[in-house]
This record gives sequence, structure tokens and C-alpha cells, in this order.
Amino acid sequence: MDSHQAQASSNDRSILLIDDQRIFLKAISTILGEWGYQVTGCTSPIEALALLKENAYSLVLCDLYMDSFSGYKLLYRFLQEKPEQVCCLMTSAENDEPLLRKTLALANVKALLRKPISYQELKKILTDMRRVTVAS
Repeated sequence: MDSHQAQASSNDRSILLIDDQRIFLKAISTILGEWGYQVTGCTSPIEALALLKENAYSLVLCDLYMDSFSGYKLLYRFLQEKPEQVCCLMTSAENDEPLLRKTLALANVKALLRKPISYQELKKILTDMRRVTVAS
């Protein structure tokens, strides 16, 4: 690991944000940036896999439903490749949605953020996730 990677892995304010809706990605990236987080946003799950292999993030925020493949499939791959990566699922799906239940059962998914996103709820999840990553 070079010094840049070591610095990235010790950064507890780095977030990988994955959503195929560019307008949503931009809005959430902007607010997280204003709160002092370093956000890497991407609309492609394939790109997200490559980013996760190359970088360390304190948190991954991932949408459940995307065009190319589901958040479940992506977070399952993350679990196989970096089981220690803490993830938060974002969705507007109903609680009884089978894909939602299946995704929430993954060991790396530590929180659920409902869309439309409340900034107050987002802040609470970020605080809770910092506790999870510090305790790990």
C-alpha cells in the first residue's frame, strides 16, 4: 500500500456514493461535501467495483435499484471482495419488497436510508456509521 492509499484508508470521512440517477448523485454529493465529507460519486456499479478495489472508504452509500444491476448484486460483490467495508442501502422500496429484505440481510449492510432522503436522517446514519467503523 503506498502512502496515498494509507492516507485514504485512515480517512474516516470518505464516502463512495453509487446511484444511477445523476441529479440525485449530484445533490447528495454536494450536501456531503458541505458537511466535510470527501465523496466519490459514480452512476455505474461496474465503476464502483473498480473504485472499491483501488480505494478505501469509510462508508459506501448505494442505491437498491439501478439500471445495469441491483444494489443487492453490487453489495454482495463488495461483501466477497472487502467484507470489512461498511455499507448503507438507499431506496424508496417498500418494507415487504423481497430484494430489499435480501439486501438488508447482507452482513456488510449496516443501515437503510429511505428515499426521498431527509438530511436529518442522513446525518444520523453518518454519525451511527462512524461509530460502527471506529468499533470495527
